[in-house]
Amino acid sequence: MKSKKLMVAAVLMLTATTALAQQHIQEAFDALRQSKAQQEVWSENSVEKDPATGKLEGLNDTYDFVIMQPGQKGKKLINNILKAFEQDEPAAYSVSRGGHNTLERYVLLAVGNGDTGGVPISQIEGSTHIYACFLDLNDSLRNHRYAYALEWVEKDDYIKGRIVKTYATTLKFRQQKPARSGRKIILNGTTLAFDDTDFNSLSSSLSTFSNSSETWLTQFNTYKNQFLNNPSGATGSSYATQIYKLCKNVGSLDDAEKNMVATQIQKLRKKTKDEFIQQLFDMSIERLKK
Repeated sequence: MKSKKLMVAAVLMLTATTALAQQHIQEAFDALRQSKAQQEVWSENSVEKDPATGKLEGLNDTYDFVIMQPGQKGKKLINNILKAFEQDEPAAYSVSRGGHNTLERYVLLAVGNGDTGGVPISQIEGSTHIYACFLDLNDSLRNHRYAYALEWVEKDDYIKGRIVKTYATTLKFRQQKPARSGRKIILNGTTLAFDDTDFNSLSSSLSTFSNSSETWLTQFNTYKNQFLNNPSGATGSSYATQIYKLCKNVGSLDDAEKNMVATQIQKLRKKTKDEFIQQLFDMSIERLKK
């Protein structure tokens, strides 16, 4: 246990000077880990450094948790992290959201040079995740990045989740490498091969499967149900934003499907008094009419 605490301390010290761009996320992660409202289920910490220079090359700080009988205090821990992502989003070069059983069956966050795999998120059934990448400002070549992710699922009597922080070369840098090892995942029983383990590569590779109305409607239904579970605050805003994002690309839907979705969004609008969320739903319906 003592060695484990020392490793966590080393991870925090190594990244303390480079976390300014993502300060709010780091603080929200720390607050969750320190809260007595949650319990650690499993964690993993590793650091990779250049043996000659001591320069950081890779980092993995993964923490699985459960909040039993969450109440408002437990839910606030999640909402504070979502709010932190919103606060730090302007400094990120990539922010993505998704859920289990949508197009992204699971996501691998690269560590180091990406050749040894990555940290999976979006594996918890029924979960939602958010993920953001920030360039390492101490790297003058801009070849490295920090990635932060939250995955969680909320039930009546518990919240189960994972927070992840990794350090790796950027996707752009890895794509420029002369040789990359291929990787495979299984999606709905079909094996798919990929050259990269970062989220953006996975999303891009899977985007070709997003043209069917069935896939679109499945995604919408996921976000709709998640919104109904928590229609207020940062969580509700996050799901409403995802619904609006979906409605900006409705080429796969026919008129009957668009009308059905618009009816469902009108029902969602009645579930919230937040003017911003209501406006998002209004704009979503307008997009469906185009």
